[in-house]
Amino acid sequence: MRVTLVLPPLTQLNTPYPSAGVLARALRAEGVEVTLRDLGIELALRLFSGDGLAELFDRLAEREELPEPAWRALASRRRHEQMIGPTIRFLQGHDRGVMTRILRGELPWGPRLAAARVEDFGRLGMEDQARHLSTLYLADLADLVAATEDPGFSLARYAHHLAAGPVTFDALAARLGQTTLIDEWLDALTDTLTDPVVGLSVPFPGNLYAALRIGRRLKARGALVLMGGGYVNTELREVDEPRLWDHVDALTYDDGEGPLLAILEHHAGGPDRRHRARTRLGLHEHSAPKRPFTPAADHGGLDLSLYLNLLDTLNPAHRLWADGRWNKVIVAHGCYWRRCAFCDVSLDYIARYEAAEAESLADTMLEEAEKTGFSGFHLVDEAAPPRGLRALALSLLNRSAPLTYWGNIRFESTFTPDLCRLLAASGLVMVTGGLEVASDRLLGLMDKGVTVEQVARAAWAFRRAGVRVHAYLMYGFPTQTLQECVDSMELVRQLFAEGLLDSAFWHRFVLTRHSPVFRDPAQFGITVRPLPKGAFNHNDREHDDPLSHVHDRFDGPLPAALDAWMRGKALHEPLQTWFDRPIPPTTEPPDRIRAALQDLTPMGQRLVWIGGEVLESDEGLVLHGQGEPIVIRGRPKPLQWLAEVIEASRPEEEDPLSLDDAVAAFPGDFKRFAAQWALARRAGLLGV
Repeated sequence: MRVTLVLPPLTQLNTPYPSAGVLARALRAEGVEVTLRDLGIELALRLFSGDGLAELFDRLAEREELPEPAWRALASRRRHEQMIGPTIRFLQGHDRGVMTRILRGELPWGPRLAAARVEDFGRLGMEDQARHLSTLYLADLADLVAATEDPGFSLARYAHHLAAGPVTFDALAARLGQTTLIDEWLDALTDTLTDPVVGLSVPFPGNLYAALRIGRRLKARGALVLMGGGYVNTELREVDEPRLWDHVDALTYDDGEGPLLAILEHHAGGPDRRHRARTRLGLHEHSAPKRPFTPAADHGGLDLSLYLNLLDTLNPAHRLWADGRWNKVIVAHGCYWRRCAFCDVSLDYIARYEAAEAESLADTMLEEAEKTGFSGFHLVDEAAPPRGLRALALSLLNRSAPLTYWGNIRFESTFTPDLCRLLAASGLVMVTGGLEVASDRLLGLMDKGVTVEQVARAAWAFRRAGVRVHAYLMYGFPTQTLQECVDSMELVRQLFAEGLLDSAFWHRFVLTRHSPVFRDPAQFGITVRPLPKGAFNHNDREHDDPLSHVHDRFDGPLPAALDAWMRGKALHEPLQTWFDRPIPPTTEPPDRIRAALQDLTPMGQRLVWIGGEVLESDEGLVLHGQGEPIVIRGRPKPLQWLAEVIEASRPEEEDPLSLDDAVAAFPGDFKRFAAQWALARRAGLLGV
């Protein structure tokens, strides 16, 4: 059986989205011949080429009415067609020669490029500056397409507005009845898909339109078209729209591997064991054997050299999503907490928790790094478990090739300074996690399982270890008062002022169909609105909140203040600075976050040495850690004990040494060795 798995336009242009690659690994393990295609990058490269822009400009030249930026683009047509090829090769890492010309201002200007704040480039090297300018240039061209040829087109999503929120299928159907220049290119790419079975991965609303267009064209020639992914799992679980089946044959739910394999078996003439799938006939829930989750994507067959190293934001966390080519792995399926009131806790991708085996995952990561040529990994967990991260770090420290990774966590008290140092030593460079409302009352109401103080201490531990920290922030959670909005803003300011956050992002609360808030809206003081008549998708739900007028006041000030704080500016300005009408003063103590850092967790029991060799000298033991060598002086027996403890604490030791056992074996009064012990700890002797 041959299958093509397709990533429809558009998700991201720096690296393949992991969904199709995870399915590919699972199917290949079952002997299925899989071809992977990312039509997002293929379509983007068709547009961002000399020939592509020539076709676009030919169309624009025939128009009598155009917005002003379009006339400017037409006037610079020759420069556009000359510069687009070298710019794309530069962003792909193939041609650095054009970098100086980009920095010299030779890219044709559009509104985004003209608005670039050169004063913010102080921390960027020359290559990053050129990449940022090049990315703004591509965004200007994407805006030109959206304004003149294909509304809804952008660098990271396509026709998102047609599928986001509770909408009917009518607008999608109307758009599918049109054909733009982008559609013509997409149709031509679709015609190159020749396998009898095609799976379309739709993780976001901005992939749905293209997926439906691709599916309709494939069905017309007799292919079996399947569709799954995050959007399908959340929004289309209860879909009742007859027109959908003109574009796809089946929807697959949850992980997708099991339903997809069952459908393929039936398509090849086997028994009908379809499960967790929906077709024109309805929902299929045939029982099936449980399959272990697939912990890593396999992008074999995709040309990774085509992807673009974009730099679309100076936000340290956000740039990682678009900057560089990241391999994708999962430490654990689902969420080990799975209680947050705003989350889709009843769905399989959250509710079913299953952890990967650390040694096997480390081996897989090394194999992927060797196969792809890229040693960076994005952990795409809902929340990577501390225990799983600890085991993975110990496994990676035993490997010869260094890897780099980052991902999402919960700000648990488990993340002690020593554990964070261990994770950093194994390659962790950044964590992202939910501080959400920054209010203990609201964190309790949403059952988040953390306090503001815990978040601060965990962030401090990561930052002290050299790991960047990004916080997800929420406002407008039901019952959040004006005072709580102000106080939340104040605590975020303090976190930045204390250097505990590198970046953050505010988003307004969204009610979803599969969350605890939806199940019991009265507990949270809201009323759920009925779905619009004929609604196609059902997950994001509109609601009435008596405090929504309060939350409206923060739509502009929160991102404006955050933008300044992330750049190290206005950190000590009054919050009133960001509002055009009076707000109440904060009730939070000005040193609440600083005071939280005085209560830090002591070291754990397992001793782990993350440094290098221990050398003897006339002055004592010389410990080579991650910084300058540290000399530890003392009597021979205690120094010999320390050398033996370090040797027994190497990550590869199968019988790890505990802190209690080490102290019990000390020759003398351990308290008198406190200064030397502190030096050893500084050099890299950890307790996790």
